[in-house]
Formats: sequence, C-alpha cells, structure tokens
Amino acid sequence: MTELGEKLKNARRTKGLSLDDLQQITKIQKRYLVAIEEGNYAVMPGKFYARAFIKQYAEAVDLNSEELFQEFENEVPATSQETVVNEQITRAQQRRAPLAASQPGNDNPHTTHSVFGLVPKILIALFIVVIGFVIWYFAIYSGGTGDEVKNTSNGDATVKVDDSTTSGSDTKKDTTTKKDTKKEDTTTKKEETPKKTEVKAETSGNATTYTVTNATKLSLTFTLSGGESWIQVTDDAGSSIFGGIIADGETQTFDLANSKSAKVTLGNATPVTMKINDQAAELSKESITQKLTIDLAESTDTSTDSDSSAQ
Repeated sequence: MTELGEKLKNARRTKGLSLDDLQQITKIQKRYLVAIEEGNYAVMPGKFYARAFIKQYAEAVDLNSEELFQEFENEVPATSQETVVNEQITRAQQRRAPLAASQPGNDNPHTTHSVFGLVPKILIALFIVVIGFVIWYFAIYSGGTGDEVKNTSNGDATVKVDDSTTSGSDTKKDTTTKKDTKKEDTTTKKEETPKKTEVKAETSGNATTYTVTNATKLSLTFTLSGGESWIQVTDDAGSSIFGGIIADGETQTFDLANSKSAKVTLGNATPVTMKINDQAAELSKESITQKLTIDLAESTDTSTDSDSSAQ
C-alpha cells in the first residue's frame, strides 16, 4: 500500500465510510477504489482516469485534491498527450491522401466519372425544354378570352355572350371563401403548435442541475470528440442505466421515458457534448469530473385549461 493510498483510506475510515458507501457517493466501481488504496493503478482504464478517480475519492472524504497531487507527485500517475497527438497526425495524413490523389496530373482512374456526371444535367435541361414547349403549346391553342363566340345553327351569325356579371359574383364568393379558409387554418395552426422544450441549468462547483420544461419524457445523448470519458447514468429509482467508457467519436443515446429525473457522473467532461431531448445542454468548464441532475418539470398547458373552463 502506498502513502497516498494509506492517507485516503484513513480519511475514509475517519468519516466512518465503507468502500460500499464510497461507491454509492462517487459512483466509482469498488474495484477501482480498492486499487487506489493499494496503489495498483494498472487496473485503471488509463492514467487520466486514475487521476480523476483519485480526485473524486479525495473530495468525497474532505481532502484537498490539489494539495494531495502536489504532496504525492511521485506516486500519482502522470498523464501524457503523446497518444492524442499521434492520433491527430495520423488522421490528418489520412485526410490529405484522398485530396492528393484527386489533384490534376495524378493518374486517377476515377476521373473518367466526371464525363458521366454531366449526363444527369443534360437530362434535366432537356426536361425543362419539354415542359416549356408544353406550356407554350397550351397557351397558344387552348387560351381564350372572357367572351365566348358561339355559332348559330345557320352558320352565318355569331353571338357574343358576356359572362362578366356572373364571373364577377363567383369571383367574390371564391375570394370570401378563401379568406374564411385562411382564417380557420391560421387559428388551427396556432392552437396545434406545441411549445418548444426548454432546458435551464444551475451550477454550483462541480454539480449542475438541469430543469426541463415543456416535455413529457427524458432522453439523454452524449457525443465524444477529442477524447474518451467514463460516464454513469441512473434513473429516478436509483437504477443504473449505463456505467462505462464512451470512446472518442462515439455517440450514445439513453431513453428514460419512464423516469422523471436522472443523475449523471462524468469522469472527463472535457470532450463531452450533451443533449437533453435533442436540446443542447451546456456543461460547466470549471471542473473535469462533474455530477449532473436532470429534472423533468411538470408542464402546464394554459390553452387546454382555458378551453376546459369555457366548456
């Protein structure tokens, strides 16, 4: 057992906490807590998580994590950014390879496809010409004036029929009907338009509470970019929905349709982007490890209440 592990263990016993109690408080698996006390960091998911778990352990037993890291600098695993840098260099090289192959002068067999790419454009142009010709044909040979000319049975005399009075009254009726229809459609749209879901956040230290309004269920989406993170999600009954590592570039969604609230623990909040019911929820930038509480507020529909009272 290391001196750091001994100090953390003594602080835990002073507070009268067992390893099971500490697991419930920090949401860190018991085997990781035992590894911290024994100084066995090889079982950790990585050096970064070792430091994050030690910090969370220290805060749970009322120890200053920054002072702890300075005092036991030789024992705490040091993080390295070399792996991240190498991955970024490899990705950049992979992106440049297709661009270099498409430059002029390179022998690329796919360049022949540019000729075939013109075929859809030619077909669209021909289609537009045909449509224009059809419209012109009907405008010339099917068009007529407001007055119709009819031949009599003798074939000599012609009679002009003026429909201006009738058509005028019909036009007014159609206009009135269209206005009434538009008013009804506008009223219906206003009544049927749902309220937009809103998410409000209140942050205190490494804890943030989100209040969700105008929603009937909860859905959490986590997207990782620039690193991985250990994430724990529990519902309002305290049951674990998920507990593990989400890798860089992955997106996972958790549906809590039967839960009115949820609790989330982020081991590394830096690369995490979170959405609540497809609405972006901003994370605090003051702490790497964060504890989140999401509450679904009771929705009030004033329009429904007013309709019920009117009946």
